[in-house]
Amino acid sequence: MNVTGWLFDYHAVGNEMVLWFITDDGERLRLVETFEPLAFAEGPEDEVLACARAMEKARDAAGEGWTERRDFWTGAPRRVFAFRLLHIETWRSALNRYADKFPALSWYNADLLAEQTYGFERDVFPLMRCRVEHEDGRLLTLAIEEGESRWLTGYSTPPFRMAELHGEGTLRKRHASLRSLTMECEGRTLTWDDPREMLPGLQRALDDLDPDMLLTDGGDAFLMPLLYTLAKRTKFPLKLDRDLPPPREVRTDGRSYFSYGRILYQAPEYPLRGRWHLDRRNSFSLSHNGMDGLFEVARLSRIPMQHIARRSIGTGISSIQLDLAWREGFLIPWKKTQPEAWKSARQLLKADRGGIVYAPETGFHENVVELDFVAMYPSIMSRYNVSPETVNCACCDNGKVPQVDYTICEKRDGLVSRALAPIIAKRVEYKRLRKLAKETGDAVAYGRWNARQDALKWMLVCCFGYLGYRNARFGRIEAHEAVSAYSREMLMRAREVCEEHGWHMLHANVDCVWIVKPGFRDEEIAPLRDAVTQATNLPIALEGIYKWLAFLPSRQNPEMPVPTRYFGAFRDGSVKYRGIECRRHDLPIYVKNAQLELLRELAKAPDKAFYRAMVPTLLDRIAEMEGAMWRHEVPLEELVIRQSLSKDPGEYTGNGAQSIAARQSVEAAMGLHAGESLSYIITSSDDPDRSRRVRLKSLVDHETTADPIANIRLLRRAMNTLLWPGGVQLDEKNILPPWAPPTRRKPAKSAQTGSIQPDLFGSAF
Repeated sequence: MNVTGWLFDYHAVGNEMVLWFITDDGERLRLVETFEPLAFAEGPEDEVLACARAMEKARDAAGEGWTERRDFWTGAPRRVFAFRLLHIETWRSALNRYADKFPALSWYNADLLAEQTYGFERDVFPLMRCRVEHEDGRLLTLAIEEGESRWLTGYSTPPFRMAELHGEGTLRKRHASLRSLTMECEGRTLTWDDPREMLPGLQRALDDLDPDMLLTDGGDAFLMPLLYTLAKRTKFPLKLDRDLPPPREVRTDGRSYFSYGRILYQAPEYPLRGRWHLDRRNSFSLSHNGMDGLFEVARLSRIPMQHIARRSIGTGISSIQLDLAWREGFLIPWKKTQPEAWKSARQLLKADRGGIVYAPETGFHENVVELDFVAMYPSIMSRYNVSPETVNCACCDNGKVPQVDYTICEKRDGLVSRALAPIIAKRVEYKRLRKLAKETGDAVAYGRWNARQDALKWMLVCCFGYLGYRNARFGRIEAHEAVSAYSREMLMRAREVCEEHGWHMLHANVDCVWIVKPGFRDEEIAPLRDAVTQATNLPIALEGIYKWLAFLPSRQNPEMPVPTRYFGAFRDGSVKYRGIECRRHDLPIYVKNAQLELLRELAKAPDKAFYRAMVPTLLDRIAEMEGAMWRHEVPLEELVIRQSLSKDPGEYTGNGAQSIAARQSVEAAMGLHAGESLSYIITSSDDPDRSRRVRLKSLVDHETTADPIANIRLLRRAMNTLLWPGGVQLDEKNILPPWAPPTRRKPAKSAQTGSIQPDLFGSAF
């Protein structure tokens, strides 16, 4: 039988791959195919053959004999022994046993995810349009539909049946309970409050509505383990999967890890078979880019939706590189073996540096032009052939990399360079489509294209970090250093070109510049961009022309500029802001929304005089917001503070708000870990009983009230950011209610009496 449709999901069972399709006529089709990929080993011949005998005896793999494959670093052929994997579902755990038993062997193509390997070998990817031939539940042929491609931008997705699952309760080892459970699907909302009806009711709803995916907020960490715990306790045969479920151990502990200066937490995983379970809180791609962004990453990486959703965005870009290496016959090492080259102290001083940052000229500036290099670091890798195997190759000696004099191979095109080129091109096309959708007023299309281009942006950002990542299979610190060296050189060239054309640079930050020129004409920008592109061989784009832009100083030292702290308004009235309060994740929504609301009002100001004239109106609006806090009219959910735990809750010993809230979570047996978010409300910032100063969000009741002074302090801090260019600052320390006697109230602090420069508007020019 032949059908057409979309490849929905696939997972390994034994030596078979189980595939689920959504056909054009709406059928959910399950098919199986035998899948036994190859892995390779290299080492002393007697040890290789002994390992082959051991694997054949255990029925883990079958020896296929000696063969040749290409070495990634040199491109030369290498003699390796091929094994056919007979049990792909459990092979990755078996590999560790054989590696321990035969330590002299090097392994290749051996530890990849089974579904990932299937995508590489069969040239398939999630949600691809395909033609399927099958018989008696077995897949006979699977062919991609004509015109379909991972690099297609206008691809279609199947008509999903989507369900949202929410639950409230307590997840404790001995006292797990579910107070309510709600499922929303196909326009229906089903709610169960009776504990005896929750699991049976949920099962009936799943059988009746048969959703393709279950969306949760915290499902991996809370709801799924709670449902399985209750099902086990009551001996109810709960079946959330469409397919036969795997043996599951109910786990509540994930892992905390350190990345880019932050402690992060990865919850335990609860994927389903034949049906997706996607947890927004446990998915970077889903929480940042939505379903459209997740679709994009899954298609490009060839990794099934549930797995890629729970991995870092770097896993996606790494998989694209692995795919290219696989198709070109390179051996993919199990563990990285390429060490960092020896360097002298002088070489380290020259090479071990990042990008250039020119400190901004603090103040209020008008008619500022921002030029951004388009995906600068990925573009450098692509255009200058920077890849781990091309930097300091054995065949060339040209010293092409500026400042560090590294060599770039002239005989090979780098794997990383070639893998990035189509991603860059696809993002450029998505941005073009997004611009077109904005011009035509198509909000749905705009959201789709924006989510997809943003997902690709994150992949391109991560590709640079992975070059220097110590465990990256195709990582090498010299390649990472080469990209940084190129970026420094190109930014300096850009500055020189701008100054040659009569522009003054206010600020430059790694890959973009802010420039001004008195009385410039818009027609001058295009020749400037062309000149910068010619000088750097990198594309540069006009981010926009600001009516006004404020570069802010440090709060601790007003004389010290902060490169990533600014806000401004473009000519079209849109705003751009970095490093200010509405960008932070640990402030109440009310405070962030208030700052953003007033910033958008200020965006109407055409110049510095109008901006200053708007300050009294802003002060009146701020007073209204503060009054709402004094009268407790602001909903408590808008005053929730969410902070990430830098350590386990039981390790907090101080008396700050976060420490008190952390100890409350221990008393409430919430089971939080380092890296997870802690949500609380400040209820009384000066209560002698410190335990009553904050209250966890989960413990809030109808008697809970927020402390107006603490929240007004946060509000004023945010508003002072906007008032700073106007020469006015509100008192953040001495906060009194509106009904306090006039003699006790302190007036707003002006720039002349505070620690702010007296005339920012005048000093900016």
